[in-house]
Amino acid sequence: MRRNDDDVETMVAAVNLISKKWHPVIIQSLLRDGPLRFSELKQRLDISAKVLTDSLDDLVENELVNRNEVNELVNRNEVSESPRRVEYDLTRHGRDMQSVIDALSDWGAEHLGEDTRPVVLVVDNDPRLVTMHASWLEDECQIERAYDGEEALRKLTDEIDVVLLDRRMPGLSGEEVLDRIRDLRLGCQVIMLSAVEPDFDILEMGFDAYIVKPGAKEELKEVIADVLARNAYDSEVQEYLALSAKRAVLQAEKTEGALQRDDRYRRVEARLRELESSVDDADEESAVRDVQALLNIS
Repeated sequence: MRRNDDDVETMVAAVNLISKKWHPVIIQSLLRDGPLRFSELKQRLDISAKVLTDSLDDLVENELVNRNEVNELVNRNEVSESPRRVEYDLTRHGRDMQSVIDALSDWGAEHLGEDTRPVVLVVDNDPRLVTMHASWLEDECQIERAYDGEEALRKLTDEIDVVLLDRRMPGLSGEEVLDRIRDLRLGCQVIMLSAVEPDFDILEMGFDAYIVKPGAKEELKEVIADVLARNAYDSEVQEYLALSAKRAVLQAEKTEGALQRDDRYRRVEARLRELESSVDDADEESAVRDVQALLNIS
C-alpha cells in the first residue's frame, strides 16, 4: 500500500525522535528499571547533567516520559509535603516503544554486528551452479563467488575459510588454482567439486574433500562442516583426515584389486597407518574419538 504525505511526515518525525543519541537508552532504562530519579538515571547512563536534562525535557514534551513529584515518607505514619522528589517513568506511549526498540536491536544484531559465519568461496565457470550452491549455503555461511580460476585467485584472502572449487574450468583450471592455494600457504580448506569420476591422480592433489557433481545440498553442508571442524586439530590429524577422505572416494569407485595394484594408493595406506600410530602414541583418546566421528566411524 502506498503511503501518503502525512504518513511519511509522521514516520520521519518518529525516526527523528528515536534516533537522538540518548533517547532510546533512557527509554530502555525506564522500561527495565523505572521509575527512576534524575540522579539514578545519571549514574546508570554515565551522562552529563545538562544532556540528561535536555533529553528528559524532550521526552516529556513528546509525551513519552512522565515527570512525577513524589512525597518523601518521613515515618511509618506521616507523609511530609517537603522534601519532595522527582521521578521519571514512561507514559503508555513510551512503553509502546518497547517493540520498536526490540525490532531495532534485532535488525542491528543481524545487519550491523560482526558476522561470525564461515566464509565460503564458490568457484565454477557455470553461473547456474554457483547460484545453486550459494543458495544452499547462504543461511549458514558468508558467500563469495568467482566464475573462473583467475577471479578465484583475486578473491582469495585470509578471510576465506573454505573454497568450493570446480576441478575443470576453461583457462586456469581448478587443479591449478588448488596448487596456487597450497603454494601461497593459505589456511583455507578446499573442497574439489567435479563431474570427472575420481581416479588415482587425486591422491597427489592437495584438496581436503572431494564431491562428485552436482552433489546434494545436505552432503555439501555436511562436508563443509567436517572440513571446518578439522581446524581444531594439529597438522598430522588434518593430514590423516584429508587422506582418509581421498581413500573413501576411491573405495567407492574402484575394486579392491584395482586399489591394491596402484602404488600411490598403497603409499597412502602406509601413511595412514603411520598417522594412526602417531595419534595412538600420543594417547590422544579424545582426539581419536573426534576423528572417528568426523569420518563416521563407529
